[in-house]
Amino acid sequence: MSAVRTDLLHLSPEALAQAANAGVVKRALRELEGGYRPECALDDSGTLTASFPDGIRTVWAGGLPIQQVQCSCGATSVCRHRIIAALAYREAASQAAPAAASPGSVTDEALARLVPAALLELARTQAAAGLSVDIRRQAAGEPCDTARLPAATVRYWAGASIEAARCDCVRAAGCEHVALGVWAFRLADERQPEAAALQVRLGAAGERLALERAPYVALVDSLLRRGVAQGPAPHAQALSAAFAAARGLGAVWLDHLLADIEQWSAAYAQRSALYAASQGVAWVSELTLRLAAGGLPGNALGVLGIGQDGETELDRLRLQCLGARTARDGEQRRTRLVMADADTGTKLVLLKEWQVPQAQAAREAELRAAERLAPGVLLTQLAQGQLLAQHAKRLADGSVQLAKARRSQNSVMPQAADWRFLGAPLRFSRVAELADQQRAQPTAAVLPRHAVGRFVVFSPAEVEGLVYTAHEQTLSAGLLDAAGQSLMLRRVHEPHLPHALDAMAAACSGRRGPLRHVAGELRWEHGVPVMEPWAFACDDVVVPDFSGPWGALSDVALGGSEIGDDPVAHSFEQVRELLGSLLHHGLGSLPRSWLGDASLAVKQWRGLSLHALADELEAVAGQVREAQASPAAVSPSEALMRLSGLLSLHEDARVVLALEG
Repeated sequence: MSAVRTDLLHLSPEALAQAANAGVVKRALRELEGGYRPECALDDSGTLTASFPDGIRTVWAGGLPIQQVQCSCGATSVCRHRIIAALAYREAASQAAPAAASPGSVTDEALARLVPAALLELARTQAAAGLSVDIRRQAAGEPCDTARLPAATVRYWAGASIEAARCDCVRAAGCEHVALGVWAFRLADERQPEAAALQVRLGAAGERLALERAPYVALVDSLLRRGVAQGPAPHAQALSAAFAAARGLGAVWLDHLLADIEQWSAAYAQRSALYAASQGVAWVSELTLRLAAGGLPGNALGVLGIGQDGETELDRLRLQCLGARTARDGEQRRTRLVMADADTGTKLVLLKEWQVPQAQAAREAELRAAERLAPGVLLTQLAQGQLLAQHAKRLADGSVQLAKARRSQNSVMPQAADWRFLGAPLRFSRVAELADQQRAQPTAAVLPRHAVGRFVVFSPAEVEGLVYTAHEQTLSAGLLDAAGQSLMLRRVHEPHLPHALDAMAAACSGRRGPLRHVAGELRWEHGVPVMEPWAFACDDVVVPDFSGPWGALSDVALGGSEIGDDPVAHSFEQVRELLGSLLHHGLGSLPRSWLGDASLAVKQWRGLSLHALADELEAVAGQVREAQASPAAVSPSEALMRLSGLLSLHEDARVVLALEG
């Protein structure tokens, strides 16, 4: 064979497993090793013909993805003959596979030959709206050049030979996501061609979006004037108008944020145990920052979600569970399971809501064991296993909805406690890499929304220590990376999860075997990463929320509180509570002490040289005083939004400054 099909030379077993499934690839490898191999020939047009001993003939024209290859076996999906043909050709090529050219070198003409015109136009529309794409090359730990988009992940197994590109959406190949990834690689090649990982933004040029703020300011004004304590009814009209404005724009992230505000504002009236007045301040802060940043050129999709697909149909999935977390609200339980797509390393979330009647609280573990996410998918079984799924849908925030029509569409299997196949931006082995990611994306309030945005996997070199703080009912462990830098694990006892700390102690002390990986939600304190663990990978997978007793906690040393005195952080928390009280009570029912507390906070901030924050808080307090005296004269809503947004930015900046020492 004098010609070379570079698109086939890069089709490794891993790439083929993503195009078909692992079982078919394993069978193809066994048959190839057993002597069932075709005679391969390339004609002048680059068409590969594989003739098998039993008369089966596979014809693979150049420029076609594997799904469109002709095979005389009659299979309706990717068959073992196509896989054997690719593997045999790859094996027979005497020369080493040449380095794959970057996907960024693909021309628009080549894209037009692969991607249908309607999908290519859709890609142009999404790019023009503004789209952030994470570009990761093999040097960053990926198996090939990879583009991670908000709605899909594309692997370019043969680089510029895009017919070999594989997307995890239902179209699998030749879709709009392939085109978006090519354009993103093109920008990355222009700006930093040697960078192993880079985030680029499509559609960065253009005019500012004419964003109407009035409906959202009116919602904040309603919360301020009437307060959450009066129930959701007084805010229904303002919420409805804000929803209409967001949906009129097609702003998915604003729509989701408003849904969170609606749920929070109703939680107090529903006597929810999860209600916190200060959470409303966080939602107002996010609303402020998204409105401020969303109108800038190129930010419409990433910050507001304009043009973001509401849901994406997915191809066959192989999902490994990386942990689960259950929240309690009276008799209600809400369990989130974080799943990793084994083919793309994409982080996804499954949600299950269930109940534990008060009279059966002692049987919670038994009731949980009977809960199903879909036919044949038991909640407890999946929490420590992996899922093979078909016809699932991914929502905009990374949540997954499983098909629930037939048992055959989903199947659960055990998983090995080995997450080494995962790479950044999900798994890290160095604290410095976590710090780099935090510096690159310090403000979560303007990032695409994700159901578990700060969830990561960390692979430590060793466990440094294990301490239980009795008065806080907190178990802490220090993990070290190979460079000796620390990550802190911290978990607080919850009555409905009586054995969670015991399971954590067993995993960190070596009772379950060496600790290889830990997964959970990450935050930063004083420049140190702090993780709440959801799962541990030892000899097996340990999920604290689903574990029984181990007797390991009794052997853990007792210690004091690790929380140091941080007057700035304390002042931030005090003002959040102060503003939360304002949103909770409303202007008409605000405690008399509120203005005095605000005045003290202003003085404290000035003493800490936080003058911009002090000025904004003073403006809020002054307008609250005026509004109480004459409700129609002034509204503190704009001032409150400015203060909450600035407070959030200060907190994010402190994290970055701490990372810089």
